Amino acid sequence: MLPVLAIPVLHSSGAWIASTAASGYVAGTLSSTWVGAFILGNAGLLTSSGLVSATGLAAAASVAASSSSAFVGATLSAVGLGGLAQSLGLVPVTFLGLTPVGWVVAGAASTATVGIGYLISKRKLSQINEEREKGGLDPIGVKGIIDEIRAFEERANRNVFTKLSLERADVNFDKDHDNVEIRGEVYRLGRLRYVVNVDGSEEVFFVSKVGRKKRLLVVKPSGSAGAVIV
Repeated sequence: MLPVLAIPVLHSSGAWIASTAASGYVAGTLSSTWVGAFILGNAGLLTSSGLVSATGLAAAASVAASSSSAFVGATLSAVGLGGLAQSLGLVPVTFLGLTPVGWVVAGAASTATVGIGYLISKRKLSQINEEREKGGLDPIGVKGIIDEIRAFEERANRNVFTKLSLERADVNFDKDHDNVEIRGEVYRLGRLRYVVNVDGSEEVFFVSKVGRKKRLLVVKPSGSAGAVIV
């Protein structure tokens, strides 16, 4: 059985909220941005498919908790992303990790294999664009939706690695070139994923083009209240 795709619709408050035909509004998805509501409404699908990691989901939760219409990063802590998501009802924390298939998609440059593509039929896309028009947004295609999600994820990653570089001596983020130095090794920002594991630990991984992952940093061990250097 295919997952049900939640579609952002305009809420009476003027914000966006994810909705499905079967159950109506999806709880905990009210957001000041269209993409924030889309990510929150389809969190399980997007994280398991590799399009969104812990940073993107936590950033979407931050946007949802804010009245600002711009991308909000001020409330996003570099440590404790799982706690933030849980406090806003985004559980279980396994939503913040990636499945084996997700790692492959996360490593691929092409969007052709992205899982949500086959869920967005012409009818679904028409419904999406009808709702976007009500909110004054331009029509969008499947590639455009994926591009918006990837751009949101990238902004979230930039925010988190900026904060990590301020909090830790072993992390340095070169914002001008999108390079992150971790313990003397330099990595492209787009190849890094911040993951919250089932046990509550939080780690930074490097993902290769074929989806191979390498743990670079433990930000928060299981059962810990704060960051550590290991």
